[in-house]
Amino acid sequence: MASYEPVNEPMVMDIDSWSKLTLVEQKVLGAIFHKHAAQPFSSLLQREQWAVEGLSVAEAQSTFANLRQQRWIESVHKSWGERLFYIPASLMETLTIAYVQRVGLTVEQMTIHAHVLQEGKPDIAAELLHLIAWIGREGLPLTGKGTIHKKTIQKLSAITVLSSTDFNGLGIRYEHSDLYPIHVAILLDLLLSLNLVQKAEGRIRIVDHQLQQWLKLSWGQMHREIYQACVDRYGNTEPTLQHFRHQLAVLSPGKNVWCRIVNSTCEPQIRGWLYALAGWGYGDVGEDQSGALAFRWLIEPQSLLNLRQEAVGEAEPCGFYMQPDFDMLVPPGAGPDVIWMLEQCAERVTRDRMSIYRMTREQIISAIAKGHALHEVMEFLDQYALTGVPENVRIALADWGKETDVATVTVDQYMEPTKASTSSAEDQKLFEKDVLSSEHSSFYTPGNQGLVDVPASLHGLEHDHSVIEKKFSLLGFEEIPETWYKEWRRYHSSTARQIAAKAIEWQTKLGIQQDHGTQYLIPHQVDGHEEWTLSGWCMLDSSEHTSETEWRTFSPSQWDTMRLILPDDVIT
Repeated sequence: MASYEPVNEPMVMDIDSWSKLTLVEQKVLGAIFHKHAAQPFSSLLQREQWAVEGLSVAEAQSTFANLRQQRWIESVHKSWGERLFYIPASLMETLTIAYVQRVGLTVEQMTIHAHVLQEGKPDIAAELLHLIAWIGREGLPLTGKGTIHKKTIQKLSAITVLSSTDFNGLGIRYEHSDLYPIHVAILLDLLLSLNLVQKAEGRIRIVDHQLQQWLKLSWGQMHREIYQACVDRYGNTEPTLQHFRHQLAVLSPGKNVWCRIVNSTCEPQIRGWLYALAGWGYGDVGEDQSGALAFRWLIEPQSLLNLRQEAVGEAEPCGFYMQPDFDMLVPPGAGPDVIWMLEQCAERVTRDRMSIYRMTREQIISAIAKGHALHEVMEFLDQYALTGVPENVRIALADWGKETDVATVTVDQYMEPTKASTSSAEDQKLFEKDVLSSEHSSFYTPGNQGLVDVPASLHGLEHDHSVIEKKFSLLGFEEIPETWYKEWRRYHSSTARQIAAKAIEWQTKLGIQQDHGTQYLIPHQVDGHEEWTLSGWCMLDSSEHTSETEWRTFSPSQWDTMRLILPDDVIT
């Protein structure tokens, strides 16, 4: 599992919210983030690991409860009652910025251009529209075993610009891997997991109402939905690789800027992810003069993130160039609605930054048979053909329209643009503006079924609504004298040993003083009885919350006064 957001409303935490945490809270959250990223965990770090942070286990546990109260940490219940904790996916970007030095920087901007190893393919969002349109025309029946026919798989493989070499480095697993090439499996898995198609009645069918909502999105919104699904389903769940993926998106300076991959401890997996991003059209893969991996985003990376909302603005109208030979030259700025209509009434010839579609008799007749009236096709051409529609194309369309039985209006009135078509175009602009301004629901939800085997997700588990106790308790706390933790005092050797043993039992800190100097210890072990010693971790700069510790052994003769250092929640 790469990320998870519970059913209840996600918290919006920014870097200002993080900066308001106490130093100890920042330490505990940082240690958990560093070790687990967004992966679930059932227990906190071991005593030795907290000691490296300059914290006792008691401090860490008390602070952990505070972080859960503030919802920096969430939890769910498994079926047998076990509780799993996790950092919500919506906080990963903020924490990536906050803890970049702790985790270790893995991306840095380059001042020179890299040598390109793999150019980004045309974007995945338009590729999915092409695949859905093909399914709508050709159908996608399943065999008795629930698989797609081999000849159909070969056709699917041929109609896409993607190839298996784009994704071989992901190491993903899926059923029938001997039948489905990996790029075909990923395309089908994306459509299924985005709920745009589903298996029903012996075939893969388009979910029409979901598709209609999908077509209302902008390219940017589609790219974000697809990216979140790709990260969750095909991204390696290893926390180190989660940190890398977040840094690549969060810390990159923007699109068209090369970033060098540094401090790479998982080079093969990172390389596999970068090549997959190129396959989906998100960026280019390269290398610098030293041979280090580099990456260049082809879209704004921050537009893919959870907390970034797409700016609503009036989009520049962009269509295509209609040629007398029925070819349509389509620049990359053409919107999803334009591409979708082209998929209905034309065949795709080439797919690149500038794609080419060709209007054919067969495609027009098929589009009309599927409910697209001829006048709709003509209005579409008049609205989006940037340099107009050649006369021979209009005549041919009129002739093709006459060959169908479903034409309900005369075609002559559509031989030239009319006021009616202009009005229709204005209505469409108003509709599009309204759609852009509205919130859209997420299409991808962790746990959605597809073809690819996804690691066990927290999706579907019961969210933990139990009350988090604010007060941290220590077993037997009421039985010890208050002076042990409230006052700096000199004790008899046997009592001092009892206090040190209690600190070890409770896994809390111990303070010792001599000659007006104070040291804080995380005690580990008492050896001996009459002549005893205490070993553990010592804070080096005499501060209770320093992160630098050193293993030392003390005898009671090395201090004058002492006291237990307990979490604030215990003694308030």
